[in-house]
Amino acid sequence: MAVNTGVPLPALQQLQLHDGNLPNGVDDPTSLIGQLSPKRTSQKTLVKRHNAHLKTQEAASTSDNDPRPVKQVILSEAYPACCKSLRELEAIPLASLKVETHHRGQMVIVKAVTAAYRGVGSVSVAVDAAGDADKLAIYNHSDTSLLSNLPAGCVVAVKEPYYKRNDGMSASDYMICVDHPSDVILLRFDDPLVPEELQLSAVDRAALDKTPEEWRSTGDLAFLQRDLPTAAFCYTEALVSKEEKTASFTAGIYAKRAGVNLLLGRYDGARDDALASCTGNAATDWRAYFTAAKATYGLCHYEESRKYFEKALQTQKSVSPTVDAALQREYNRCLARVREETEGTDDAYDFPAMYSSLSLQKNQVHLDRGSFLRKTQVRHSDFHGNGLFAVEDIAVGDLVFVEKAAFMPNQYFEPTRASAALYATMVRQMCDNPSVAAEVLQPLYGGELERTGKEGEIVDGVPVVDVFLAETIRLKNCFSAPLSTLDDTRPETGPYQERALAKGLWKYASYLNHSCVPNTMRSFLGDVLISRAIRPIKKGDELFQQYIPVKADVRARQAELQAGWGFVCQCPLCQTETTEAAQAGHAHRRSLLMAAEKLASKHLPHRFPPDSAVRTMEKLSKQMVASYDEAGEVYGDGQPRLGLVYPTMWLLRAHRCRKRHAKVAQYAEQTLRCFGFGKPEVDGGPASMYSQPGGPLHTVHVVSALVMGREAHRALGQTKEAEAFDAAGKLGFRMVTGFSEDVKAINEEEGK
Repeated sequence: MAVNTGVPLPALQQLQLHDGNLPNGVDDPTSLIGQLSPKRTSQKTLVKRHNAHLKTQEAASTSDNDPRPVKQVILSEAYPACCKSLRELEAIPLASLKVETHHRGQMVIVKAVTAAYRGVGSVSVAVDAAGDADKLAIYNHSDTSLLSNLPAGCVVAVKEPYYKRNDGMSASDYMICVDHPSDVILLRFDDPLVPEELQLSAVDRAALDKTPEEWRSTGDLAFLQRDLPTAAFCYTEALVSKEEKTASFTAGIYAKRAGVNLLLGRYDGARDDALASCTGNAATDWRAYFTAAKATYGLCHYEESRKYFEKALQTQKSVSPTVDAALQREYNRCLARVREETEGTDDAYDFPAMYSSLSLQKNQVHLDRGSFLRKTQVRHSDFHGNGLFAVEDIAVGDLVFVEKAAFMPNQYFEPTRASAALYATMVRQMCDNPSVAAEVLQPLYGGELERTGKEGEIVDGVPVVDVFLAETIRLKNCFSAPLSTLDDTRPETGPYQERALAKGLWKYASYLNHSCVPNTMRSFLGDVLISRAIRPIKKGDELFQQYIPVKADVRARQAELQAGWGFVCQCPLCQTETTEAAQAGHAHRRSLLMAAEKLASKHLPHRFPPDSAVRTMEKLSKQMVASYDEAGEVYGDGQPRLGLVYPTMWLLRAHRCRKRHAKVAQYAEQTLRCFGFGKPEVDGGPASMYSQPGGPLHTVHVVSALVMGREAHRALGQTKEAEAFDAAGKLGFRMVTGFSEDVKAINEEEGK
């Protein structure tokens, strides 16, 4: 999957341009749906209005590098991307376009007659062969594409055009709206599909009638000016020119375009061009293999990258005994990724070094690491669709898998902005790399959205990218991630912005089905997801994770899962809590919990609450324990009693601040019991607590209770018990954070 992560993006925005008036006699714009526009605006008027907006934009612009906003995706208005080639579509004139209609099986061919207004998309005025004009709005294109800033004079074919009223404007303001980036194709000037009326004038044709050498020179100039999309375009024109070219000239152009594609993050194209530039001459071929190696590295295909690096080294050696230092350095970096992928050990990853390298201020959130997936396999799940299964036994605390994000912007925002950034990153990277589009759009779960089955396939030279499907895949599969889970476990002392989350998509992790009492736990270091076993896993077992933090109220968490993912959880805890015996005391437990929460809101447990508050909380806790006991065997050993967590943790902290060590030890054990665990065995080893039967739930609160229990037993002189709590706490913290066993800071707030 692609490594590059795009540019900063602000909140979701809708494009709203140009003024207009309701046509005479039209009071209800919806009455025009499916009808021809009752009034067409002339090309002269459209161009005049458009140029006025361009001047306004030019005056307000501060930098060409300003972040590009993205268009909001409204799933209720979803429609599929066109999967047909241009040769299968009927060309129609602009005058035939019907309001709020998708013209299936048809296309329009138009020429841009203005520069593009760049906002949420690229908006131009375009004309057809009949001389009619309309606004053309192209959304969701990568900044590496000329179509993200369509130059005047370019001719495009819009597949199955959607003709709509400009949102927020009057009923007479229409435009061709291109949501799917693969629905618009840039046509070459000599393409037979271009009507004679849109072909270049003799003067313009002469200006573009360049020799391959002239196209190469123009591309070189664009490269020096850092206009990489134009450079790639010019090199392509040099290659497709019908003039005779030598093999060495062609190879040189492929090499140049490979280098440009590599810089643009078009890794598929960079690899293909690099290999096409090979001539059998060792003096140049080593550079081709070097570029191919870096391109496949960018796609995170490290084993393939290693082979190209080795070819580059072998070829370079035949030319010179001195191996280029940069080549050797990049090769060693690739070998480190291969080791991570194959070994999957803590030593191979060096998680502490990864943690130390993170920096939100310096945008160092994308870690150069490989994905270790060897212990698991995607298979059909009896629970829900596909799932992830263990292919070998995995011990408590061991790595299940480690995965680098397929997509994750380097911004940590509030949820709406983070979602917009992830969506834009996904779409733009899939446009740039067809192999990425196929790996995401075809296999990943996208809810009930109808698919054509051709998403991700190459049609007319570009991958079919359905933006609505991309958004549903994002909604169903993305994770919210802190910069590091280790820092996220510390007391929340800074402002919200410092603790904002990123949104990312980890393709492999998304195959895990949900359980409220899972057997794996995920953590994050930048864009790397770490999954560890939190109980013994046998070969063939399905692996589960939590989609959301588990609420004590089974009805509330089932409603959240139903709303977000459309399923009813059937995990052991949910099956227990939906039984008649468990539900009998639900209302009573809920009222007791509400009373406990109300009391706790008045008295923070680590701020020396009065003894009267402690006594009241103990009374509420005992009543809740009795309510669970009345449910009989359904809440036996290993079954969490989540309603008890809040009052029990409050009491644990309240007694800790008073240094009532015996009480702390008592409530530490009770907290563990609330999550379904027994206390750590003195002679059983740290994994014994997590290897108990049933369906216990591991969270950072379990670790907090273990740390406080260790302190209490140590103060009481119970050394062996303290050591057992300490070992279990360190192992538990490693499962929570992904790597760290340093639990010193986890309860620092309670100690103040």
